Amino acid sequence: MDKPVVVEEKELFRGLRFSVVRRKYLKQGGSFERDIVVFPQAVVVLPFISGEEIVLIKQYRAPLDDYVIEAPAGVIDEGETPDETARRELVEEIGYYPRRLVKIGSFTPAPGYSSEILHFYYAEELEYVGARPEKYEVIEPFRVGFREAYDMVLRNEIRDAKTALLILLYAGLRGVRD
Repeated sequence: MDKPVVVEEKELFRGLRFSVVRRKYLKQGGSFERDIVVFPQAVVVLPFISGEEIVLIKQYRAPLDDYVIEAPAGVIDEGETPDETARRELVEEIGYYPRRLVKIGSFTPAPGYSSEILHFYYAEELEYVGARPEKYEVIEPFRVGFREAYDMVLRNEIRDAKTALLILLYAGLRGVRD
């Protein structure tokens, strides 16, 4: 099957972190248009303090006007690799630098309308260096056992999809079951 070809693109909106474009595609037998949220790639990291204890964050999310339990995460800056971003975000959000960083995979959270790609990691051998949150972030790190975090996903207490998927993926890698 031939891949459709972009023949036109028009920016509809430019925000602080993303834009919306309308793309016109040509395919065999005709054309079609799609509105696409153009969002940068990002990382999400499951940091292990020791053994089975992890650090998650409660972060205020303006679209929900509420706090959400999440794993540390952030957008990849221009010129950065996903690994560099993962390390930077851990320091910024929870104050730990990972000596060991393992990539689990890359996922598209909403490919029907967004270009975003999330890179999933877990981190071990953490060294405390002090948190350096961005001025706009409202974050409270907290420690929790991995099994408790897994149970929080199952109880729908962790509602952030990227965090839930990361915890479930890690659980699958380690053979964690109910």
